[in-house]
Amino acid sequence: MKEVNKIISLPTSKRMKAAEIKYAEAVAMYEASNLTIRQVAEKCNVTASGLSAHIGKYHRTLLFLRYGLDINDETLRRIKVKPTKGQSYKTKIKYKAAIEACGDIGYIEFNISQIARMFGLDGSALAAQLRSHYQGVIEAREKVRQTYGIADNTHRGPRQSCIEAYSEAMLMYRDTDMTISAVADKCNVSKSGFCQFMRFYHKDIISHKAARRKASSANGIKKERGTLAGNGNIYGPKPETVALYAPALELYRNTSLTVKAIIAETGVPYSGFKSYLRKWHSDDRMKRGGFGNDACNEADQCALPHGHKSTAGKYAAAIASLKDNPRPVAKVAKEFKHNPEVFREYLKKHEPGLINSQGMMRMAGGKLVKRSAMEKYRAAIEEYANNTDTLKCISARHGIVYSSIENFITRNCPEVRDIHNKLVERYLSASKEI
Repeated sequence: MKEVNKIISLPTSKRMKAAEIKYAEAVAMYEASNLTIRQVAEKCNVTASGLSAHIGKYHRTLLFLRYGLDINDETLRRIKVKPTKGQSYKTKIKYKAAIEACGDIGYIEFNISQIARMFGLDGSALAAQLRSHYQGVIEAREKVRQTYGIADNTHRGPRQSCIEAYSEAMLMYRDTDMTISAVADKCNVSKSGFCQFMRFYHKDIISHKAARRKASSANGIKKERGTLAGNGNIYGPKPETVALYAPALELYRNTSLTVKAIIAETGVPYSGFKSYLRKWHSDDRMKRGGFGNDACNEADQCALPHGHKSTAGKYAAAIASLKDNPRPVAKVAKEFKHNPEVFREYLKKHEPGLINSQGMMRMAGGKLVKRSAMEKYRAAIEEYANNTDTLKCISARHGIVYSSIENFITRNCPEVRDIHNKLVERYLSASKEI
């Protein structure tokens, strides 16, 4: 793929020369042997589609020689020598005269096998061509022969034994998105026999499947995993791809390791694994990114917080320590070798309750104080506001440094000192009266 991209990126004037160099060995092998384009591509380590396009565009003479066509026929330059489906041009020319004879009343006295021998063809092969590409010719011949009384009373159409043998497979192929090969394996019937049975006697089902494949391959239509793809297979990852990334996917689902750590442990390609996750396991990416099972569109998936699960594992020990022993966030970050600002931002996003308990709070008078300090002095301050004991005695009972709480009250809640002084004055006044 990289080589193809390199050729496309070249100026137009240089692409032809680059392609000739790239496919030179393959073209020479194709010319000197009877190997197919796919076999040649595998031996020369190039793509079959690229080689096919190159030969079809720049070496059509080789195609004409391979298929026995007239090199000098200019009309052949505008047609596809071997179409994706249907008759090839060579096959059409080969059977043209015999097929015309089958539809000619002058040959009505002869059966298909006799006509085939007249033109040097195989009877079964001619019958197969008629059933596959000229539907109705055999049936029409039989009706005319019966009218003239020259019918051979030979059964035409599928035998009852074939109908019974392939009935289950036919229904499965019709009602599911499975391929002919998969259905044949599932129902334990001959693949070639089942394929011929469907092409001869159930062309409507074949046509319906072909129309669905064409619709699914149209541009702008998003394919869903498990549905029919344009090539007739079920849209999804190849079994070998699933097997390759299975260990890495298991770690991605059940551990907090980063993708890079998973790659290092399993040895799978980094870009391939990222692409595999993005295309086939977007649900796992959403779960790991903290989105749960909620569906999101493609743009949302591109914005997923990659590594969220691994980040949670990274900060888990620091968060647990902070919960068990409240102290400044910066101090905890330093203990666990985290960046203080990054750790604080993570707490704000994912542990808002914890970060709030570590942050600032506003007093009744409007002043901002540390929440942790307020929690530390709260009980002593309440007792100080409702008791005539000295602040030194109260601080000693609560195990607080006297100078520390005195400075806190002076700076942040002087009204508490006023309340305490008024209580002391009332107490002293009452004592004098007694």
